[in-house]
Amino acid sequence: MAIKNNRSKVILMMATLLLGSFITTLAETLMNNGLPMIMAETYVSQMSAQWLNTGYMLVAGMIMPLAAFFMHSFPLKRLFTMTMGIFLIGTLISTFAPNFTFLLIGRLVQAIAVGINMPLVTNVLTIIIPAKNRGLAIGIAGIIINLGPAIGPTLSGVILEFYDWRMLFIVLLPFTILTLICTQFFVENVLEPKKISADFPSVLYAIIGLGSLLYSLGRLGESDSNGIYTALFAIIGIVFIAIFIKRQFKIEEPLLDLHVFSYKQYRLGILITLLVSGAMMAPELMLPLFNQNILKVSPIISGEVMIPSALAMAFLSPFAGRLYDKIGIKKMAMIGALLGLITAIPMFFYNAQTSLMWLTLLYAIRCAGLILCYTPAQVYALNALPQESVVSGNTIIVTMVQVANSFCTALAVTTKNLVQDLTGSVVSGYQWSFGTTILVTLLATLLIFGIKKQ
Repeated sequence: MAIKNNRSKVILMMATLLLGSFITTLAETLMNNGLPMIMAETYVSQMSAQWLNTGYMLVAGMIMPLAAFFMHSFPLKRLFTMTMGIFLIGTLISTFAPNFTFLLIGRLVQAIAVGINMPLVTNVLTIIIPAKNRGLAIGIAGIIINLGPAIGPTLSGVILEFYDWRMLFIVLLPFTILTLICTQFFVENVLEPKKISADFPSVLYAIIGLGSLLYSLGRLGESDSNGIYTALFAIIGIVFIAIFIKRQFKIEEPLLDLHVFSYKQYRLGILITLLVSGAMMAPELMLPLFNQNILKVSPIISGEVMIPSALAMAFLSPFAGRLYDKIGIKKMAMIGALLGLITAIPMFFYNAQTSLMWLTLLYAIRCAGLILCYTPAQVYALNALPQESVVSGNTIIVTMVQVANSFCTALAVTTKNLVQDLTGSVVSGYQWSFGTTILVTLLATLLIFGIKKQ
């Protein structure tokens, strides 16, 4: 792989892959502020409209376990061209959708590309960047994974101030086309394809299991959802995931190499990663709602509140990776976790008199602290694995992060609804919702004590 020794080629290839990944992750939250406008124009309920987001995450999560298979089965240039082409098709369908059904289909087609691209890009970066700088690779990928969803609501708020919801898709088109063009010139096949076949039962079990589990988590956050129906899907999801896991240890060519969980360091690192990711993503939904419903600010102002936190994560993500490469994880992760925990505690006391400036500052510091945990924890997990298992190990992390984010978000929304119904206080609902985030952050902090110095 001569590209490793050519700095300019590595930079151009990284830039192309990261641009494509950023576009696809940005689309995940770009619709948040556009739902009321879409509901009014297409005459659908809030529950139906919410599937533009829930369905997106659902399909992406179902596809992620297949990313390692696609990566080994197709040359990288062709695979990345295919995924960005799929995303372009989905964007075009949504842009010109004559009704809600076509709009939803377009979103689900977009999500197929996201499900492959998110693990794919991180996997490729760990290959083209030397192992001694793996923290930098994961840190750079972290910018995309965290920054895209973080600025989505802000960007959509600005766009919808002047245009209708179709512009949310139109703005993606030129950047998607640019990525496709750059792919033809700058992306090289850094991995030789292997002649492997996807085990069909494993694919089926993974899709049904993850799909049912993510669907139940999505319904958990809906105040008018049927509890028995939701629990049934959760049970189906857990059962099929258990069958999937059992099968991976029996077949010669597993879809995912689950032997990575035999490494204690990997298990600890992935658990911290999942908790920190969930602690970051749940407030990404709840805080804008609190700003608009309790502090009574406009959607565009609510979006602007999230900008400092997004910039903090973008700046510190590669920095955290480089720092890990030099001094290790424990001290840096502990400082970051404590910072995230201390700045989260005031969230439990937010009310209608809370200063918007104070809220913005604390949230930015909190995100900065948590990103100092997230990137190194992921690297800590991957560094426990032999090189041939890194792709499977990273694919598992990215897939489970999707589940963790959905779970923590559903937990926050459900807690808010339950407390609000019990107390009759909307403010108390939000306060206890933020309390779940504090609890998750505390658990991550306690686990960091178990990290061994390397």
